[in-house]
Amino acid sequence: MSILNNPAIRDKRSIELDEEFNNFMKKVGEVSNIVKDMSSGDKAKAEAAKALADQYLDGKVILDEDVTLKVKQNRTVINEKAFHNLGIQMRADRNIHNEVDKESWMAEVSKDAERRYAERKVRRERADTLKTQAIKAFRREEYDRALSCYNRAIEQVRDDPMLYCDRALTKIKLGKFDKVFDDCDLALRLNENSFRARLYQAKAYKELEESAKLEECRKQLDTMFPQHAELIHDYLDKKEGYGDEDSD
Repeated sequence: MSILNNPAIRDKRSIELDEEFNNFMKKVGEVSNIVKDMSSGDKAKAEAAKALADQYLDGKVILDEDVTLKVKQNRTVINEKAFHNLGIQMRADRNIHNEVDKESWMAEVSKDAERRYAERKVRRERADTLKTQAIKAFRREEYDRALSCYNRAIEQVRDDPMLYCDRALTKIKLGKFDKVFDDCDLALRLNENSFRARLYQAKAYKELEESAKLEECRKQLDTMFPQHAELIHDYLDKKEGYGDEDSD
């Protein structure tokens, strides 16, 4: 047995080198586990592994059970190559993982868009059916029923300015003039150039005898829609029939 192999007389430097090598090999095993966790499919485990991998690859010191890994010098070509290859593999796996995450996210976005489109289509069809029922009820002068149908149609589709205009006209027919403005405001938010919304506002102000606001509305109508001057005059000054048809 060689005297150098006797633990009792080994020098301090040899012991330090062995400990450092053992610690290094322990960390190599940990790196392998990190790579495995990153590709495990477990999101929480992968995120934790990525954080540890970033620390390794950025050259930061890892503390584990009071053991510090610090590779002070290159001991062997084999060790350097092994760690370098593991680092490359970790980076490659991380890039693959990120690419998979991106593809998964894009797939989910596409599925969500398709789902929303399908749901929107169903709601639009329901709203159209309810609107048809409302128009028929309106023409039969069943204004309460028409209002109910418009309410339900708007529950299905909330971004159609025509529905708000139709409901505003129905409220005018029911004499609910103070309830007209909310619908007109909503219609104008969706279409600031809505002729019907401004006309029904003016009608409601007229019936509520709010002369100043009526005058303001009429000025806006005359300025924005000079081509409809006769219709404005007929509806506000002579008769109430305008607006039963769907025009904007």
